[in-house]
Amino acid sequence: MALSRGDQNLASAASKAPQREMGFLAVLVIIWLIFAGLVTMDTGANGLALLGLGTALGGVFLGAQYGFASVWRNALETGSLMGLSGHFWLAGLCALVFLAAPVFGLSAQPTLAPVSLSLIIGAFIFGIGMQLANGCGSGVLFNFGAGSGRMIFALPAFIVGSVIGSIMVPSALGWGSLGQIAIGGALPDMARWALNLGLLFGFSFILFTIAKKRGESVPKGLFVASIFIAILCWAVFLLSGHPWGVTFGYTLWGAKLAAAAGVPISDFAFWQWAGPEQALRHSVLANTSSVMNIGMIIGAASLACWQNGLRKQNFPPRPQIWAAILGGLIMGIGARLAFGCNIGAFLAGTASGSLHGWLWFVMALGGSWVGITLRPRFGL
Repeated sequence: MALSRGDQNLASAASKAPQREMGFLAVLVIIWLIFAGLVTMDTGANGLALLGLGTALGGVFLGAQYGFASVWRNALETGSLMGLSGHFWLAGLCALVFLAAPVFGLSAQPTLAPVSLSLIIGAFIFGIGMQLANGCGSGVLFNFGAGSGRMIFALPAFIVGSVIGSIMVPSALGWGSLGQIAIGGALPDMARWALNLGLLFGFSFILFTIAKKRGESVPKGLFVASIFIAILCWAVFLLSGHPWGVTFGYTLWGAKLAAAAGVPISDFAFWQWAGPEQALRHSVLANTSSVMNIGMIIGAASLACWQNGLRKQNFPPRPQIWAAILGGLIMGIGARLAFGCNIGAFLAGTASGSLHGWLWFVMALGGSWVGITLRPRFGL
């Protein structure tokens, strides 16, 4: 049967859409190759490998829809705990290598951060922002790469908030701090490793057991995706010398832009500390977090193109745009005050046996509850 003119036009548009997606994918490959060349010139094969790991993480996170904001929201709204079980399963897998570093004499170091009032406030407001923006540090990245209209606004706001947070954090550390507290820090390395593995896998198992008793099904690919992400995190740890973090890359991008606009960013105390000062002095392609963030965006965008997913994204209504901007801004501030996001503070912290990671989880979960109560005001 012959197609009508309207049907022919629809069929033609449908055939052209995948072609446009594949054309954009080719452009992304070229962009990735350009970045690969620049990173290689800057930091050699190590930087190139980190760019590749970031790209792989972007693809895995998007492909598995591995998020934190939605999982935590489901836990608070419906009592669903299976996703949280998966997150602690991931942390336990990461800890297998992170906490084994001193046992095997590796040069890489786990992440420890102060247990402080700054951490409590920062994690709490980060949780609020995470629910308003509908994404965390990593979620903003891979959803931005996938073409999310909301993240087009959340990412720049996150960057601005990160710079504001960097200016605030030196003073915030004076609000009160107990210093760095390693769980089982007085124990021998092997015993500390075993203790923290028991805590992480044990808590994951408890959540899993409760979820199963409530009749929850295991989300497709959740635990398998966690294994793939953990392997990539191990590689980042061994190559960079520290656990994967996301939000410092945002802070560095914002600081570079501020400096280019004439803001004396280097005069602020945070940017005179050794690590930030060195990052600000060098190229953005010399920083692990920055390079991996670029890779993660390209990786997610490439998978979205392959799946013809970019054209399926809808532009959000105005109230949701404001939610994304507000959420991104307070996530940026919160991430700096709390020494990271779900990746750099919660995942890296708990997997490193640092008490701050567990406290970050509790406070960000509390902030998420507040954020959930605010979502309807923005049409979410």
